[in-house]
Amino acid sequence: MTTPSDRPNSVARTRGTLTLPQVIAMDGPSASGKGTLSRRLAKELGYTYVDSGAMYRTLAWHCLQKQVPIPARPADLNPATEKPVIAALRRWKAELKAVDGSIWLHVDGYFPATEIRTDAVEKTVPLIAQIGKVRDWMVARQRDCVEFGPLVMEGRDIGTEVFPLAPVKFFLDANPAARAERMQGRGNTACTERDKLDMNRKQGALIPALDAVRIDNTGQTVEETFALLMGHVRERLPLK
Repeated sequence: MTTPSDRPNSVARTRGTLTLPQVIAMDGPSASGKGTLSRRLAKELGYTYVDSGAMYRTLAWHCLQKQVPIPARPADLNPATEKPVIAALRRWKAELKAVDGSIWLHVDGYFPATEIRTDAVEKTVPLIAQIGKVRDWMVARQRDCVEFGPLVMEGRDIGTEVFPLAPVKFFLDANPAARAERMQGRGNTACTERDKLDMNRKQGALIPALDAVRIDNTGQTVEETFALLMGHVRERLPLK
């Protein structure tokens, strides 16, 4: 799967009828709980789970493996310095595969599940995620995921860019102190900086969709937030 999808962005037409994508969009910053809650929602509803951020991580890992030169700072990004990453993106053999209820990008048939969680990848992801052609490619692949059935997709621009007509959109957040506490012990120091970069990028910025249900889960348990999410889902989707 190496060429962009020609499908219209996140809607389909069947005999003249507009059909909304069967997607629950879950956006939010680091440590907002979107990963844990997205996986739980998908399991509860029998939907397929998609971690859109893992796709960017997989490209970052691939570039590091191939020793593709990547600028050290966002300020160093320009058409010339972005060109090697774009070239790698066009050459790699990446394919969407569903495994145990989740969809992942496999490269040459392999999904680097452990490798994409390293510090090196964590530092590289915010840089390649700023590149417009990378985002275009990723958004096309994320839209292709609907071929696998109903989805719960987590990310940073799912409700605004990837599936703007998703019938259910959430934006999870918590205050900085709560999120910092949650990140303790993860060995991850780049999350806050990445959030700042993503909030200010020109394409696919980390902002809530206008029609997203915004939930601040500061002080809430996972169970409490999950109950809120399910309440909204039941109001918006015809569940069995």
